[in-house]
Amino acid sequence: MAGETLGKVADLLGDALKVHRSVKNVILCTKEGVVVAAVSRKNESIDPKVLSTVSAALVWAGTNVLGRVGKAKPTYLMHSTQSETILTVLQPHYQLVIVLVRAEQAAMEPGSLVPKFQSIATRIELLMGSSAAPPKETLLGNIVKTFPEITQAMLLTIEGLPLGSVGLEDHIEIAALVSSIFANGLTYSNRTETILINSEQADLLVTRVDEARLLAVVCRGMQPDSLSKKIIAFIQENVAG
Repeated sequence: MAGETLGKVADLLGDALKVHRSVKNVILCTKEGVVVAAVSRKNESIDPKVLSTVSAALVWAGTNVLGRVGKAKPTYLMHSTQSETILTVLQPHYQLVIVLVRAEQAAMEPGSLVPKFQSIATRIELLMGSSAAPPKETLLGNIVKTFPEITQAMLLTIEGLPLGSVGLEDHIEIAALVSSIFANGLTYSNRTETILINSEQADLLVTRVDEARLLAVVCRGMQPDSLSKKIIAFIQENVAG
């Protein structure tokens, strides 16, 4: 992303931080939960990677559920805890995640702030889309582009919620099974990095992307084990854990 564009995005995130005194963190991320930029109030620290990954997973799951029961698409997601409200505003390519302190909300309903955040999120989406520097490709997009023989793959959280998929149906079920496979590996060692399941038709590669995400890839062809090694090397070289 061009420095000028990043500066304008940072300014808009700063505007979101000023919408209400209860706002303590604002994060811009991709649909896969990759952090693009983040701002926070002084002394208000939170890991943007964790928050963006969780929000992306919840949005994916919510989108699938609404699609199945009502053929509807969500516009925002509100996640409440005892101390915070996490609001995720959806745009076509990006998501704006806002953390609000409940103790600072008083009689104000977080939902009343949604239009202001949606306006800022829309401006960021337009700004990113008009930038001379195109948005960074997703991890799945880069893998499929680099390895055209891959036709089935999924990015998911370690807990088992999908973040994106290629060539796969029944996303929720597959993600749950893949997470279960990896969870059993973690029972043996909490530093499990990769699990490979071989068959005569294909190999299933389940590998850690970072502390919060997994990648599942169906490797076919004459040398699926060689393809698996190349994918693992690609992740190690291109993803900051």
